[in-house]
Amino acid sequence: MDGFSQSEIQQIAGFVRKIAKAPNVEAVISEAFIILKGIADIDRVRIVYSPSPSKWTEWKADKHKIEVRPHEEWPPPEKKSVSVPFDPENNHCGFISTNNKGDKVLPSLEIIAPEVWSGLLLQSALARVQRAAVSETELVRATLRARDEERGHIARELHDDLGQSLASLKLTLKWAEDLARPHLRMETIAKQLEAARQDVGVMLDKIRDLSHTLYPRVLDTLGLVPAMKELAHQVARHSPITVECNTRGRPCSLGKDIDIALYRCCQEAINNAIRHAEASNLVIRIEFARNEVRVAVEDDGKGFDPRNLYDSNSRMMSSGFWTIRQRMADLGAAFRLSTAEGRGTVVEMMVPYSSRKIHGRKNKTTHRG
Repeated sequence: MDGFSQSEIQQIAGFVRKIAKAPNVEAVISEAFIILKGIADIDRVRIVYSPSPSKWTEWKADKHKIEVRPHEEWPPPEKKSVSVPFDPENNHCGFISTNNKGDKVLPSLEIIAPEVWSGLLLQSALARVQRAAVSETELVRATLRARDEERGHIARELHDDLGQSLASLKLTLKWAEDLARPHLRMETIAKQLEAARQDVGVMLDKIRDLSHTLYPRVLDTLGLVPAMKELAHQVARHSPITVECNTRGRPCSLGKDIDIALYRCCQEAINNAIRHAEASNLVIRIEFARNEVRVAVEDDGKGFDPRNLYDSNSRMMSSGFWTIRQRMADLGAAFRLSTAEGRGTVVEMMVPYSSRKIHGRKNKTTHRG
């Protein structure tokens, strides 16, 4: 760095560090202008960069503002400007230039050009990663939404069509049974009709349970708390686990998306507890705080080493917990998993919400299987 003072060399070193930490492209451009203004006394800088083939972006920066303009054709350096290309072997990849003259203008541009280019390349890479992350998030969101909608559709079909048909068949069998029973020779037929009617009743109960599992209508009609209590009752009825559902605070209307997400997450947590935890007791806690809704599912099962939840690439291996995390991320909510071997598992979800009309009262319901 011949021709530069020790102070200017320190400024350039500071500039390099700032470029590496720049939060966005505008910060890169701004830092480039500041350093050139300080050591070469320029009053304007022009930067052209090609973030992708056949597309260029032009920035013009001075002490007042940064102007940005896209181009579909190569914008060459201005006449009589001092210009340094980012890549000497490919001028069309971009350059940095100024109309100012002076002994330090060209060497200053030559020193900072590689750093500016590195900063722009880094920002372009980060932008691509962010776009990919957004695309993945949108895909997950669309997949979960489609799955919820399809569950609701199947539940309605089961309840409204097949359920009603079986209910009608059950009544028809009862009618035929009543006609046959008074006649001695028809007693055997009457018993067979009774057995068929009972089988239809069992099928009807199973369809109702399946319909509720797929999509509980009480979620739409009465809201989250009654739906969660009904879920607790269903779990206790079909498993040996004692299930307790507690609510705290005054329940408020959360909106369909939040209600569905929390309900599905609790289903996932409960299913994990039933399948893997070997638990005897399970508690569902719903708390309506000032700025958020907190829902927790806690079991007294065998727990597990949380390190086993992730693979070598830090990806979550449990599809159930992965789904919970994705649903909460979609709501801008927090998800926390607390567990250890022999100490049970607690799944917590914290969903922020705006001030809404509050209603209801504290209650506690216990169901035993």
